[in-house]
Amino acid sequence: MARGLACVFVANHTSMIDFIILEQMTAFAVIMQKHPGWVGLLQSTILESVGSIWFNRSEAKDREIVAKKLRDHVQGADNNPLLIFPEGTCVNNHYTVMFKKGAFELGCTVCPIAIKYNKIFVDAFWNSRKQSFTMHLLQLMASLAVVCDVWYLEPQNLKPGETPIEVRVRDIISVRAGLKKVPWDGYLKYSRPSPKHRERKQQSFAESVLRRLEENEI
Repeated sequence: MARGLACVFVANHTSMIDFIILEQMTAFAVIMQKHPGWVGLLQSTILESVGSIWFNRSEAKDREIVAKKLRDHVQGADNNPLLIFPEGTCVNNHYTVMFKKGAFELGCTVCPIAIKYNKIFVDAFWNSRKQSFTMHLLQLMASLAVVCDVWYLEPQNLKPGETPIEVRVRDIISVRAGLKKVPWDGYLKYSRPSPKHRERKQQSFAESVLRRLEENEI
């Protein structure tokens, strides 16, 4: 899509290297969680040069500020195309979790991108709860190759009477990459269910087992 047209590119998310791979097409600006350490240094130097936008999940006020920055960016004729990963977290490349609505409320064309990694040499999924990005990157660099397919799909626009199009765009990406859609928020992996919730689920399961046993006895 030509520079100057109001649009946003959205893709499913498996690893921070998704951005590196997609940068081979054009100099995307990306919206990303602010990171500490050497990744943060790269963000504040190299990635800021392409107009990338940072946020902090712990700062509620950041949401309004970032939303305005996104709208301003897509309307800027001389800005690099904006790339957003609407899942908001890395997913294991077997599924797509719920897309955040923010990327689809900018009043512009949405250009879907589907990414599917081949695990023949290495699993490109970054599980940030179990592995630092440094170790993840070293693992990828030590492998023979990182293999993936990337599809740039038909641009999508909001249809008359349609609500935000994140569901339709997620369907398009999931079908093209062969990913299963699940009704989960990606942030769930950062939280644990409460003891009361676990107890209710356990009780419900026990009751269902007892009912089946009683039915079999009858």
